[in-house]
Amino acid sequence: MYRYAVIDEDGVIIGHSQLSGEVHKKNLIPIDADFDTTNKKWNGTSWERYTPPEPPEQEPTQLDRMEAQLNKSQDELRQEGADMVMEEMQKRGLIV
Repeated sequence: MYRYAVIDEDGVIIGHSQLSGEVHKKNLIPIDADFDTTNKKWNGTSWERYTPPEPPEQEPTQLDRMEAQLNKSQDELRQEGADMVMEEMQKRGLIV
């Protein structure tokens, strides 16, 4: 068996393969059977430790926002409704 690290264009390991025959491809680097592929990067001649960047913080999905609304207490919802009514009445000049 032939074991290969699959690398991206930056040399970062994105997977590994175990093949029945030898392969010569730029993105397949031969590795030993006990090689740990975690956080490694190929620099063209040898392996280096690699610290992946932190993933960007994701914005809440519509489902997340809906769940947050549903989790509000009844008092919070009543207060929001009262505030909206007062704001609308002020816009119409019914109260000062």
